Amino acid sequence: MENIWWKNAVGYQIYIRSFFDGNNDGVGDLVGIIQKVDYLKDLGVDFIWICPFYDSPMDDNGYDIRDYYKIDEMYGKMADLKKLIKEAHNRNIKVIIDLVMNHTSDENEWFIKSENKEEPFSDFYVWHDGIIKDGKRLPPNNWQSFFSGSAWKFSEKRKQFYLKIFSNKMPDINYENEFAFSEMEKVVEFYANLNVDGFRLDAISHLAKDRTFASVKNLKKTYIGFTNQPDNYKYLKRFKKTFLKHNLVTMGELCGFSTPKQVKKYCDEETLDMVFSFEQDDIFTDDFKINTKKLIKILEFKQKFSEKTGWAVLFWLNHDYPRLISKVRNEADAKNAQVCLAGLMYMLKGTPIIYNGEEIGMENYAFKSPDEFKDVNAKMLFENTDNFEKTFNHLKEKSRDNSRTIMQWNATKFAGFSDTEPWIFVNDNYKTCNVAKQLKDENSILSNYKRLVSVRKCCGEQILSGKYKFFSKNGIVGYRIKNTEKTIEVVANLSQKDYVLPVKKFTVIYSNFDSKTLKPYQIMICEH
Repeated sequence: MENIWWKNAVGYQIYIRSFFDGNNDGVGDLVGIIQKVDYLKDLGVDFIWICPFYDSPMDDNGYDIRDYYKIDEMYGKMADLKKLIKEAHNRNIKVIIDLVMNHTSDENEWFIKSENKEEPFSDFYVWHDGIIKDGKRLPPNNWQSFFSGSAWKFSEKRKQFYLKIFSNKMPDINYENEFAFSEMEKVVEFYANLNVDGFRLDAISHLAKDRTFASVKNLKKTYIGFTNQPDNYKYLKRFKKTFLKHNLVTMGELCGFSTPKQVKKYCDEETLDMVFSFEQDDIFTDDFKINTKKLIKILEFKQKFSEKTGWAVLFWLNHDYPRLISKVRNEADAKNAQVCLAGLMYMLKGTPIIYNGEEIGMENYAFKSPDEFKDVNAKMLFENTDNFEKTFNHLKEKSRDNSRTIMQWNATKFAGFSDTEPWIFVNDNYKTCNVAKQLKDENSILSNYKRLVSVRKCCGEQILSGKYKFFSKNGIVGYRIKNTEKTIEVVANLSQKDYVLPVKKFTVIYSNFDSKTLKPYQIMICEH
């Protein structure tokens, strides 16, 4: 069997700003992560993925990078990153960092030079004259930003429009420009020399653009001109050479609009090691329950993708998506519904990643007014809406701020995150939902996640080599993993009735209930 470390690894995503404050200024930082490395080791994870810590004006919380070679002051110093990598490696935890390749901050030196048409930066970004209509200069087409409004912004300095598919302060890089390629390759080399183990590649499906800049006829798909364009694979193949040179693993984020065929092509073209795709969001109903018919289809898709095509990242949420337990809050037992979903996902072929706070069942924040939202996406939606109330109600459920609230470590003030008031909210339930309390409770979500991680790794060889068969009926969802020696059965009861496994003799290797008759919201992993 091919020995690729990340195929039997479990990861943990850290939203650095909200994870742990090591210097008590109200903002999470690299020192804070260092202080929690033993917690991560105890959880059982094999690698961490850290969201951006680069120097940034923080228009989009660090995904707008001003200087790739500098750590932002609020997060620490380069020495802190080096120490974190060393401390993690000493505990056999690998370090993957976010790399934003699609865009930079408009305060980046590259953009400032490009705005002034300085060579060789003149064409470093996607510039366009726009069109003249009725004596007015208008954007070149009808492409829309993912954050709402036009995807184009006019530069008074350069007297041209620049493409910015996210916020106004995040101009898109032009990879038709050889110089842009070489500069980004230098960034990869720099962090490879610091001994990082790989990169999570942000917004990687958007690098290439439709160079005809034609408007899109279907106004519901105005993102087509800058999503999964044919040249995207060509660009990533080139970057792949640099990643391979340093033995760096790559996890590529594909946008939620990527079709299964498009997702498959990224691995057919051998551009990425693993892909994040977002089909799983379809299983949650409008009334905050689980659609079991869609659930089994998504699980089967993830499995077949890893078996036949590429390798899937297995996850339920990240820094861009609401909290998992809040998505199923109207299930009769939301806590164990979340545990069922975790177990069903994490025993598939693929690489599981837990998002910080997920392992204790952190919930969405109860927003009371529009002024509370911190996220630039939310602010832009309010700026461009014609229905303020509808937008507010939408954001209460969908805002990215929901997943960015402070990590709840204990029941002390500010949830043990800091001695200073944090940059964002602490959920009201932090006294009952926190790491310290759940560590003492063998039935807590945290205890269940720890056991699931352990079982996943113990069953790793069979997961990699076994054949999967899925089943779903009347709220019973699961699959069998079979090889020549034994069968592992993963089965979850998402119904309101007890269920008796048809197998007479089996050994339970994990369950969230002490019962061999499957109770509602019980998941069992057994072998026979």
